[in-house]
Amino acid sequence: MAVIKAVSSKVSIGQALDYVMKQEKTESKLITGLGCEAETVKEEMQATKELWGKLDGRTYKHFVHSYHKSEQITPEQAHRNGNRTCERLPKAHGPSVPESPFIATHTDRGHIHSHIIVNSVSYEDGHKLQWSKADLQDLKDRCNEQSRQQGLHVPEKWKTFMGKRERIL
Repeated sequence: MAVIKAVSSKVSIGQALDYVMKQEKTESKLITGLGCEAETVKEEMQATKELWGKLDGRTYKHFVHSYHKSEQITPEQAHRNGNRTCERLPKAHGPSVPESPFIATHTDRGHIHSHIIVNSVSYEDGHKLQWSKADLQDLKDRCNEQSRQQGLHVPEKWKTFMGKRERIL
């Protein structure tokens, strides 16, 4: 069973990227930048913000794509799933503007999970990423379909991995 959640964080984009790339949490083969390089991702994302003068406000979107500890999935498969998910993320301005998502799959806990960090500013035209509840729901729906296609469990709406009802704020 895979779930995807948006993470709300007040840390800088550099701190978030440092965290997701920690050696004790992942391996280099489980780190991928789509349109950016792992070695220079922080500099690339910051340079994009500086290029367009967009240094304020939300600087990135952070998602976690998690699998239940009993799910039969390899770290490599989870990472491929994260990459496929990122290929269809909503764009800041039009369908041709990539936001260079960065994916790191962690294996340091009882469950495999991938962190997805998306720059909030488009390199192509400087537009800020506009993300709605409908976009998040679409992302969850696509992850559920991906799980169905792979014979993995699909979570019930408003339920945790353990089947308990989530608190709704």
